[in-house]
Amino acid sequence: MKKTVIIAAALALAAGAQAQDAKKSYSVTTDFSYTSEYVFRGIEQQDKAFQPSVEVTAGDAYLGLWTSQAITHQDASFAKGNEIDVYGGYKYKVNNALTLEGVGTYYYYPSSRSRLGETGHSWELGVGATYNISGFTPAVNYYYDFVLKSQTTQVSVGYSFPLTDIGTSLDFNVFGGHVDSRDLNGNRPGKSRESYDYYGADVSVPYKLSETATATAGLHYVDNRNVPVGTADNNLYFTLGVSVGF
Repeated sequence: MKKTVIIAAALALAAGAQAQDAKKSYSVTTDFSYTSEYVFRGIEQQDKAFQPSVEVTAGDAYLGLWTSQAITHQDASFAKGNEIDVYGGYKYKVNNALTLEGVGTYYYYPSSRSRLGETGHSWELGVGATYNISGFTPAVNYYYDFVLKSQTTQVSVGYSFPLTDIGTSLDFNVFGGHVDSRDLNGNRPGKSRESYDYYGADVSVPYKLSETATATAGLHYVDNRNVPVGTADNNLYFTLGVSVGF
């Protein structure tokens, strides 16, 4: 965990220095967050975790490194292992209301056990569309994982309620998704198909600490349906984080 955090911090500092030298031809955002649970598309992956990240944006394109490092390991199962993601994408603004986006993500699981055939890496491509109407931001996204042969469709609606008197806002988001995987075994022999649904809601409060730094507190609820026996549902958790831009 310490090594990953150091690498992320070093990348953030180097990219930030270069961004300043380039006279803001691109921007860098770093984020250092804590989550009481790490839930990905309706399924709990870790208990308490530290999630640092760094993202470089140039115009409508972006490239980032995100990681989730478990603080406590309840058991030795792969689901509780650490995760490192490298992603990149492009946003295309059709008009003042509609934005289209394409993104690719490489997932790396350093805690996977190859001797047991656990999937050590995966990658996917995704497309999405977001529409802004009267302050609401409905969105639809589709992702395909080429290792797990998994398709994910998610719809969401966000709304930000300004709290101008205290210089912040209440950001709400509700979402629902469907996952259909034809090969959950990934690198393991044989195939295991799984299909399930998930839904949930988020509320977050960002507070600007300075011109470049923002602290955010969030509360999240996620539930799922038709998942394997023993998979946790009704996940209620919180996040705390600080992001800094260069």
